[in-house]
Amino acid sequence: MANGIFVVIFLIGLIYSFFSGRVSEVIGVLLSTPKESFFIFIDIYALLVFWGGMLEICKRSGLMKVLTFSISKIIHPLFKRLDPHGEAIQYISMNMVANMLSMGSAATPFGLKAMEELNELNGHQIVASDEMITFLLINTSGLCMIPTVLISLRTQAGSTNPVSIIPYIVIVSSITTFFAIILDIGARKYGKH
Repeated sequence: MANGIFVVIFLIGLIYSFFSGRVSEVIGVLLSTPKESFFIFIDIYALLVFWGGMLEICKRSGLMKVLTFSISKIIHPLFKRLDPHGEAIQYISMNMVANMLSMGSAATPFGLKAMEELNELNGHQIVASDEMITFLLINTSGLCMIPTVLISLRTQAGSTNPVSIIPYIVIVSSITTFFAIILDIGARKYGKH
């Protein structure tokens, strides 16, 4: 369905360019876009490789253990039924650290392992546990401290100050995470969750 919509929009644009006398501009854009997309992809991929390497260095040096331990102490009140030294809370913490660095590709395996651990603690039931829902809400709210991919895209687009978005990203992502936690607590207390 989406492919069909995309083809229709593309054809309408092509027909419009033909009647408006802008065919050469459209063809020029069509020919240059794959090259630009490729270079943007390379920049983002290099950035992800860099941060993935940094994450691996953090793991091997023990810094990741310190970070996840610190975060697990902060978030444990949201996951009271979990063992504070258990694997589930560690995976949740690692997922949060990777998400804070805007490394979704590195955060995903940690998130999946966290959900596996939470599902095992839930007894593999059909209904998600409170901890699973809380983790999903926090993960989806997108708490981010350093939006590395957005900074890379802004640099690629020629921004004079690509890091100027950091305070706004931190504020907005903190607000969404705060409200996700408040709504989760309210749903646990007053509703069926």
